[in-house]
Amino acid sequence: MPKSTFFNLSPEKREKIEKAIENEFGRTTFEKASISNIIENAKIPRGSFYQYFEDKEDAIKYIVQKYMKKEKEKIKNILIEVDGNIFDATIEIFEYMIESVKEKDKFNLYRNILEELKKNNINIFQEEKQQRIIEEIINVEILNINDKEDVIYMLKIVSAMARTISIEVITGKISKEEGKENLIKELEILKRGMLKKS
Repeated sequence: MPKSTFFNLSPEKREKIEKAIENEFGRTTFEKASISNIIENAKIPRGSFYQYFEDKEDAIKYIVQKYMKKEKEKIKNILIEVDGNIFDATIEIFEYMIESVKEKDKFNLYRNILEELKKNNINIFQEEKQQRIIEEIINVEILNINDKEDVIYMLKIVSAMARTISIEVITGKISKEEGKENLIKELEILKRGMLKKS
């Protein structure tokens, strides 16, 4: 997380630095991202960068966390809109993610954030507080679950499914239509379960 000096900056200056980090992380991968480019675009001295962040990883983690916070709120709202149906919500979330990255200047940033989350196996629902909020919204009446822990596992499964297919669409491996079709098929398998009833 950024140091307190970063949060003490004026909103305009903070936004300028955030935009410079987003531009750099949208331009290239985490490994290739350059502090020199960030400070040049933000028009701040190198020393100032280190007053705000520990290092490049700290700066980029901040942007990823900022993205995750926005996405959590959107996911919560989608779940409310579909009356807590986790399957319908997963399709809506997939479509929202694909539409979000259509913005030309956001495409590479979102792709890199999704790749970073996948690479580090980060689930945006892993915070306990967020899990509890989502658990309360999900309609458990339509699910064959044993306890609240099952809801968390369901969230992890559908999140991984949607994220994987989103990355395939974003990177051009498949079309949005194919992605949606694949996601619906996977969700149908999940709905009916894999074990034969004897």
